[in-house]
Amino acid sequence: MRAPHKVSDVLRLSLQSLARHPGRSALTALGVIFGVFSVIAMLAINEAASAKSEVLLRELGSDNIIVNAVKLTGQESSASGGGGRHSVLVYGITFEDVERLRTVRGIRRCVLAHRTQRIAYLDGTELPVEVIATEPDYATVARLDMTTGRFIVAADSAAREKHCVLTAALARKLFGPHDPLGRSLLLGGDVYRVVGVLARLPKAMQTGADAENTIIVPLVTHESVASLYTILRLPGSFRSEMAEVNQVILQMVNEAAVERAAPIVRRLLDKYHPHHDYRVQVPQELIEQQQKQARLWNITFAFIAGVSLLVGGIGIMNIMLASVTERTREIGVRRALGAKRRDIVAQFLTEAVMLTLVGGLLGIGLGQLVPTVVGRVLEDLDVSVSLLTMLLPFVMALVVGLVSGLYPALRAARLDPIEALRHE
Repeated sequence: MRAPHKVSDVLRLSLQSLARHPGRSALTALGVIFGVFSVIAMLAINEAASAKSEVLLRELGSDNIIVNAVKLTGQESSASGGGGRHSVLVYGITFEDVERLRTVRGIRRCVLAHRTQRIAYLDGTELPVEVIATEPDYATVARLDMTTGRFIVAADSAAREKHCVLTAALARKLFGPHDPLGRSLLLGGDVYRVVGVLARLPKAMQTGADAENTIIVPLVTHESVASLYTILRLPGSFRSEMAEVNQVILQMVNEAAVERAAPIVRRLLDKYHPHHDYRVQVPQELIEQQQKQARLWNITFAFIAGVSLLVGGIGIMNIMLASVTERTREIGVRRALGAKRRDIVAQFLTEAVMLTLVGGLLGIGLGQLVPTVVGRVLEDLDVSVSLLTMLLPFVMALVVGLVSGLYPALRAARLDPIEALRHE
């Protein structure tokens, strides 16, 4: 038996030592395998979820400031009248608010939208729908995705044409497999002609209601006082709700203008709306907040998974300490044949690192299954494993292996050769 002097000798001896107890080595590496796999899985899923959230937020437009009317429960009692049989709830943004908002510097476009609930009639079919009356520029600020036809244009507004745009889901419900373009439907006593179909309702237009049953019409054909009301029939009474403007989108010239204008918009509305019956959304702020949360979750997940790697490292240290005890006589023989302390340290450190190396590589291989498994469970989440996601846990595993093997290696190197030779 000779003292190992070459790297190849150290590696060979380490492999032989680990091969003597394959079951024990496999179980020790198992902690590292699952530790690396858990880091990869959590980081990959978090990155995919964060990326999806950011895409949805960007649909709102990073250069937009969105103001929505909010119906407050406390307002209902103060607006009631008529002996309790008829109540009128007035809330939200007014045309005067819009004129004030138009004075904010840096605005490229200011677009209004009004929502009411109506019944659509077609060939004897009645279907409750949400009507969104808006302006042609909404197509730009809301990032519309048209399936067929066109959105309402300035000519429709100028001529007060009763044209409408449907969501694809509503078009299928009303017209089935037939082409809806050019067809007409009855909406609130007026006949509207379909000029376009949206793939889906843009994120900026969704308010929590049924986003599928939506009809978009020109604001000028829907701006009479009567059309501003939504009638809700209740047992023994009915209630009217009215908001002059349900939504205002301010498209700014750039993202810097958004940062400057957002606090000004909030102060203007706070001054004239003490009940805060509105909500200001700044997508750019939401995107930045989402990015911060994603970084925080990445750190949290890495810490949690790092704990599992630490547990695996404790297992490695325990096994290596047991190995030092079992191989005390072998260590004495090697020292007697000329092996130096650094040779003993190198051998035991190599064994610990090889355990974590094999466990890390197997954990990375197992981590490649994450996109397939998650893709089957969550079909709308696009999960992928990046190079950084793989390297981070692998490096963590190697560091754990070095740290866990250092103490047993130093303990083995400090054994007195004479006492080691006497050990049984």
